[in-house]
Amino acid sequence: MRPLDVADDIAEQAASWIVLLDSEDEAERIQARQGFAAWKAQSPQHAEAATRLQAFIGQVQQVRGTGFEGARAAHAALDTAPPGARQGRSHRAVARAATVLAAVLVLAVPSWHAMHSHPPANLLADLRSSSGEWNTHALADGSKVTLSGVSAINWHMDDGQRVVELVRGSILVDVAKDAARPFYVQTPVGRVRAMGTRFTVTYGDDGMTLEMLESRVALQTPDQWKANSRGALVVQAGQRVHVGSEGVGAVEAMNPSGVEEGWRQHQLLVDDRPLPEVLDQLARHHAGPLYFDRTALAHLRVSGVLPLDDTARALQLLQQNFPQLRMRSLASRWVWLDLQPAS
Repeated sequence: MRPLDVADDIAEQAASWIVLLDSEDEAERIQARQGFAAWKAQSPQHAEAATRLQAFIGQVQQVRGTGFEGARAAHAALDTAPPGARQGRSHRAVARAATVLAAVLVLAVPSWHAMHSHPPANLLADLRSSSGEWNTHALADGSKVTLSGVSAINWHMDDGQRVVELVRGSILVDVAKDAARPFYVQTPVGRVRAMGTRFTVTYGDDGMTLEMLESRVALQTPDQWKANSRGALVVQAGQRVHVGSEGVGAVEAMNPSGVEEGWRQHQLLVDDRPLPEVLDQLARHHAGPLYFDRTALAHLRVSGVLPLDDTARALQLLQQNFPQLRMRSLASRWVWLDLQPAS
């Protein structure tokens, strides 16, 4: 059997439906079947992917009937239920789980792993890091930059300026003083100007977050710097600001020493932050896809310290703190987070 040659995004969607269709809750299965039918009707590509997937599952079931070794692996890998409940599953349930695991892995794991560790934009970057990595680099001007998780930057220096382009991810910057050449960290939504200071910048789908550890910087929007405007927001040590699609947000207080310690200990220190923002950070360190409904989880606020070197433990801590949070996983890497269905 060969991997299905469907588009990666459709493959991931199909894999998600397979997990939902295999739910042990009858009401969830009924709802999933209705949703899957609607998904298949959305486009010919969806219908083709569903047909191929169903054919593949049939092949897996035939192989399973002759002694599918993956059943035992799936029993160990599927950790959505407590140990006691897991031990009580029937052989049929375990075998069905093996089918789900095999389908998901064949559909999307090979391409996803490469895309997650090295997204296309990151591959062309001057410096990059992968999930679970913390890499510190000395730049040509004497500045230092640390990349955390899946991150990438481009570096440019000439007689008039020094520019770090943050392609994606999170960086800690320690700027060397150079009065003749201002130092910039630039993203598509904002640019930071510093002379000699220390700060972190994170950039992702929801925008850019700046955290000042020492001294101060000037923050500009793209319209401001492209117009050569003198206008800028001055952000001081101990302050945080987020820049998103709606512009520059309010300046908030933050704990510089706590952030510093978090970078040293590979921990995420959060104080009353939205859960999706925290999950974005964990996703860059998790060795597998982490799916969640940003809108549904936006009302949950997180405070605490989470280990970035052990994202499974971090997710477990979040689930313990929010009983309404449901976590389902495959092979301890593919993780789906949503809210428990209303009883």
